Amino acid sequence: MADVSKSSFPVSAKVVAGVIANVHTDVAVLGFSNCVVAIVTQLASVGSIIQAVGMSSAASNQNALYDAQSTVEQLATSADIPIEVKFVLGNSSTTAASSLYQVLATHIYQHRREQDPLDDRPLILGVGLELPREYKTSLLDDDVDQPDLGAFMLTMSAVAALVDECYAQ
Repeated sequence: MADVSKSSFPVSAKVVAGVIANVHTDVAVLGFSNCVVAIVTQLASVGSIIQAVGMSSAASNQNALYDAQSTVEQLATSADIPIEVKFVLGNSSTTAASSLYQVLATHIYQHRREQDPLDDRPLILGVGLELPREYKTSLLDDDVDQPDLGAFMLTMSAVAALVDECYAQ
């Protein structure tokens, strides 16, 4: 049987697994010609699908009358590229989990652009993380203790490291 992590036709697919916060975590990254799909799950399923798109293409078109090549190079190597993040499927409510998933998508997209500045394909991120109950409550509910979002940063960094491991394969 072929090793899917080394396959490049028709779609490159790389898969890794790790343990994050004592929970088994699977990560798969699929490289299509028009987008990168990353699946991150601790639940053996995906609950939300989020799209992250860098706005560099639109910005470079506005400057077409100027030096287009230097504008594209500047935008491609800038860490401050505006990113549009939106839920394609799943809960885009006001819960801490939905906000954290958007932060995770932004973080993975930015980190991928740092690794390969000329790769401006959109990121499609499928996420299914085991989160504590307080992350699932509304951020607008005053009667509920708000979760420590800093604690999620460790999980986000660990997830990003697994995604990076897929890129390195």
